[in-house]
Amino acid sequence: MKSVRRLGGWAARATALVTLCLTVYPPNRLTAQVSFHVAAGVRHSSALVHDSVVTGFDLRPTLAPALLVSVRDLLRPGWSTDVTLDVAPSGLRRQETGGSFDVGSITAVALTVGLQRHFGAGVSARLGVGGLRYAASQTGVFREGSGGIIPLGTIAATYALPLTFARRRQLEIEARYDVHQFITPALRTEGFRSGRPVHRMAILLQIGWGGGTTP
Repeated sequence: MKSVRRLGGWAARATALVTLCLTVYPPNRLTAQVSFHVAAGVRHSSALVHDSVVTGFDLRPTLAPALLVSVRDLLRPGWSTDVTLDVAPSGLRRQETGGSFDVGSITAVALTVGLQRHFGAGVSARLGVGGLRYAASQTGVFREGSGGIIPLGTIAATYALPLTFARRRQLEIEARYDVHQFITPALRTEGFRSGRPVHRMAILLQIGWGGGTTP
């Protein structure tokens, strides 16, 4: 419960930061340049923990839904920046030689700032950086907490569907990849000295409004 409350506070601060950014924009710039986007899809993650010293096992998030909310600002034709809040709740499974079983659930929340390049023909690419935090019950590898906010890097490719109704709704398909290092205080206590790279891949359907159509 403590980790959930901490995560809720962090998410609230992130939302407040996005709101503050919007309030300092001139109203005419918000109308002409800024658009809002919501994306939903599915995300796959590599193992958070792998150990083969005593009893080989992997600790891995299950295939999970992903929800993203972003504010995008057009810098100039062909270029835009964005702030994105990314939430992904999932189950957590321990995989061993004899099988696998559930060991709880986690929620990953990330806040990133990105730069997007629009190439024409509906194709764009995004590069972003930010931070991620896990919320989970204080058991297992999270029994001493999550370890705080973890640096995150992300890339994405987006395709705007070339259909009239899709253009009106700024409907896009996105493939998104990110990577971060995972380690918790409990893992350090058990002798893990460095974080394990965690790779996450998501396929998303995105809708937007405001700011005109995709440049």
